[in-house]
Amino acid sequence: MLGGLIVGLLVGWFISMFGVNDLLIQGFSELTGIIISNAGFYTIFAIMGAVGGALNNCKK
Repeated sequence: MLGGLIVGLLVGWFISMFGVNDLLIQGFSELTGIIISNAGFYTIFAIMGAVGGALNNCKK
């Protein structure tokens, strides 16, 4: 689970180098009406990574 969290943060950091984070933040805002910051962006990726890591551990 911790490994998934770290991977999620690294993926978020990598795609933010290309400006994709601004695109995803704006898309999230338009779909949900909730405005998030870069911290929220990284939190979402960390949670997705942690859930993915936990599901991966459950399969084993």
